[in-house]
Amino acid sequence: MKNLILFLFILSLSFIVLGCINEKQVDPEDSLSELEKVYMEMREIAWASLSNTDKETVLGNWKDAKVTEEKLSVNHEVQPNNDGKQIKIMKVIFNTSRDRFLGPIGIYINPNTNKIISRDVRM
Repeated sequence: MKNLILFLFILSLSFIVLGCINEKQVDPEDSLSELEKVYMEMREIAWASLSNTDKETVLGNWKDAKVTEEKLSVNHEVQPNNDGKQIKIMKVIFNTSRDRFLGPIGIYINPNTNKIISRDVRM
C-alpha cells in the first residue's frame, strides 16, 4: 500500500513539474525554411510595389501569393550572366478580381538585388 501511495505521489509530482516547465515559444518566422523566407521577402517586395487600386483587387491574403523561380530570357533564349551561369529570377503572382479580363499581376524580381525587373503585361 505504501508503494502505491508513493508511486501516485511521484507520478502526480512529475505531472506538476512537467506542467510548470516554460517551453520556449516558437516564433512562426523561425519555423520557416530558408526558401520560404526568400519567398516571403519576394512577396513583400512585390506587394509594396503595387498601387492601392491594385492592392484592393487582390484576392485572398497577399502573403499566400504564388512565387516561382524563372530563368531570365530574351526572345525565349536563356541569358547567362558574366559567369556563364543562367540568371534566375523570382516571379510573384497575385490573383485579382480582374484576372478574367486583365490576367493576374505578375512581378519579376532579382533575388540577388531585391529589385523589380519587370511586370507581366495585363491586357
